[in-house]
Amino acid sequence: MLKGFQNSPELNFSIPEHKEAMLMAFKEVDQEKGQDYPLIIGGERIMTDKKIVSNAPSTKEVLGRVSSCDQLLADKAIRTAHDAFQTWSKTPVEERICCVRRLVDLMKKYRYLLDAWSIEESGKNWGEADGELCEALDFFNSYIMHMRELDQGLELVYTEESCKCIYIPIGVGVAVPPWNFPLSLLAGMVVSAVITGNTIVCKPSSDTPIVAYKFIELCEKAGFPAGVINFIPGSGSVIGDYIVQHPLTRFVNFTGSKEVGLRINQKAAQVSEGQIWIKRVVAEMGGKNAIIVDSSADLKRAAAGIANSAFSFQGQKCSACSRAVVLSDVYDVFVEEIIACAKVLKEHQGSGRDDFPMGPVINQSAFNRISGYIETARKEGMIAFGGNYDDSKGFYIEPTVVRDITKDAVIAKEEIFGPVLAVIRANSFDEALEIANSTEYGLTGSVYTEDRTHIQKAKAEFHVGNLYFNRKSTGAVVLQHPFGGFNMSGTDAKTGTKDYLTNFLNLKSVCEDLTY
Repeated sequence: MLKGFQNSPELNFSIPEHKEAMLMAFKEVDQEKGQDYPLIIGGERIMTDKKIVSNAPSTKEVLGRVSSCDQLLADKAIRTAHDAFQTWSKTPVEERICCVRRLVDLMKKYRYLLDAWSIEESGKNWGEADGELCEALDFFNSYIMHMRELDQGLELVYTEESCKCIYIPIGVGVAVPPWNFPLSLLAGMVVSAVITGNTIVCKPSSDTPIVAYKFIELCEKAGFPAGVINFIPGSGSVIGDYIVQHPLTRFVNFTGSKEVGLRINQKAAQVSEGQIWIKRVVAEMGGKNAIIVDSSADLKRAAAGIANSAFSFQGQKCSACSRAVVLSDVYDVFVEEIIACAKVLKEHQGSGRDDFPMGPVINQSAFNRISGYIETARKEGMIAFGGNYDDSKGFYIEPTVVRDITKDAVIAKEEIFGPVLAVIRANSFDEALEIANSTEYGLTGSVYTEDRTHIQKAKAEFHVGNLYFNRKSTGAVVLQHPFGGFNMSGTDAKTGTKDYLTNFLNLKSVCEDLTY
């Protein structure tokens, strides 16, 4: 059992002082809305003519305009980070840790404001936003603990020679975080890079660039030297391939779609002129996650957990459940139970700012894509609940339950990334496992059962990176459920762990003969 680490507690917004502080933070956000934000390269603020417009998914309101980077400025950012690496890589570990510790304090100080911006820009509710901030803090504290251990190097056998094997930083990294966790995943990517002595160029999602900017500002206040952390939002079609293929880029840390992740992996594998290393890629690329419900399961508990997994944050999590695989003898009863859960969520759907359990999807493109899958679902099965959508004021899609879906249906195969649950019938537990594994992904999964033989079988045969029993498939907690998937879900780099940090380090073996 790991000792010396505690997960950060989430705020309880039923406590009046927390609720009031959150409401005050929204007022501060309202005052800041409509601003223009610059790139940050080597500490320099650079405004560009071309801007990325950030819109609130719950209202379509313009929140701000963020400068958009071109290739010339992207080159400047990478070269600036490369220059900064020459000094930062030699900075003692404890000094790097001091910067991260100051960042922890600043995140706590500006907690409500960060939460409020995350709510406005991504559509989360209060609890989801604060849970994300806690995840970021957990990443920071875990990486502090792990880096101190890694700084000791490897333990070697005794010899008369002086031998050691030490971890050293590797160079300039590129961070490409997603919009659905705009704070915690960006923060984790940045801190894992810089605490290991590397420098980083951050290209945040164009849907949530303001949250990212607010975080980078705090990094500056924490004392990270200019050039160590650089901020270059921009179009993927303009600078995406460029920053991956740049000869000074040493590693890429990406979370997003399978298609983009595979392209990054392909481009990073091609050696550019002047490049002298094999680039490393850390990629988390989504899932088509299944939860199995067998005949012995508590069906109310299973329905509640699956509804949470499928519909919380509108199903916009790579870990979300999009397939419920249910044994035939409890199928119809389970469907009624999940419908009851979905009804409650539908009755409480609204803006994240008003702290509703369900909110909007992120943007028009997502709305169009998900609604298209719902229309496909009408042809492939039967809409048991939901199926309606409305983008007149925001991007709202009802929690949708689709029954009588076959394992080979489109909505049983493709990642929807929205509040759509396919309920698939299985005639045996073996068949349920076969269906669950019949996907190119392998991120999360869960099994609801009271049968110990089924639990043991699933532990051995359910092929996912994060497997749960009698609980939801979402909500991985740092150093409780190290997160990362198999197959097309990514490179299985378990965030928050010591192993994760070694993606950004080289091992150097040093030996001196002392016998002469």
